[in-house]
Amino acid sequence: MCTSFALHAEKTYIGMNFDISDRPIKMALIKDNQLIIFQKENGSFFPAFGLNRNGTFMNLLMVDPNENGKYRRGKNCVHIMKLFDDVLSERIEVSSLNDYLTEKKIVNVPNYSVHSMIAGIDRHSFVVEPGRENLSLDSFDQDFMVLTNFPFEADQYYNEVSGDGSDRYQKAYHSLLNCKESFQVNEGFSILEGTIQTEGDYPTQLSMISVPEEQVIYFTLKGNFNKIFMFSFHDNQIQTHIGFEFSNHHSLSKKGILLSELESW
Repeated sequence: MCTSFALHAEKTYIGMNFDISDRPIKMALIKDNQLIIFQKENGSFFPAFGLNRNGTFMNLLMVDPNENGKYRRGKNCVHIMKLFDDVLSERIEVSSLNDYLTEKKIVNVPNYSVHSMIAGIDRHSFVVEPGRENLSLDSFDQDFMVLTNFPFEADQYYNEVSGDGSDRYQKAYHSLLNCKESFQVNEGFSILEGTIQTEGDYPTQLSMISVPEEQVIYFTLKGNFNKIFMFSFHDNQIQTHIGFEFSNHHSLSKKGILLSELESW
């Protein structure tokens, strides 16, 4: 249960609330150009979302299953975890993704049902719905898109959507409508703070804003927006940014670092 958005203004801004039950979660640098967030389930770490050095973002959000989106093999079938890897490793260029999604049928992996927002610079952003219609930014009336946890359709009015996360979707959409002309990182964090979950089975563990043109990602932990961390692809370091008593930094590697370790900063 998560909330994500992408806004294409003078710069690109990508936001994400990662909502999941308490468990080990880590950040790792894969192949020196991919920042991947992993969550531990049944003894193994699995990717939840990620970004690469060139600004491309992709997430994997829970959604109600449908028969056409279930895992199967076929000549033109691609499961969404392969798409995740191919997009972030740039084996598939985001600029050519529209043609790729037209040619291929995206399906889920066994026993899971997710959908994805893929966002990059130069207005290349998409909603990928296994078994349903895939949508590009051109399908929307705005220079932004929002994705939570209900199946998405392009012709839905934002205040009429329903399903899991529709309340968070409406809040984020309405906020983006009102601040898109003067949008900055602070506005992004305000939207995320307004859509965090503090109760129930899926509390917010991580909130992040990416500015792809600057190759930086700002993030907070467990709804504490008074302390903001920063990761930069320029030096591959996580460092304290705002609200900390002491300065700290960590060089990110394939091994990664647990969010619980960062909480002690």
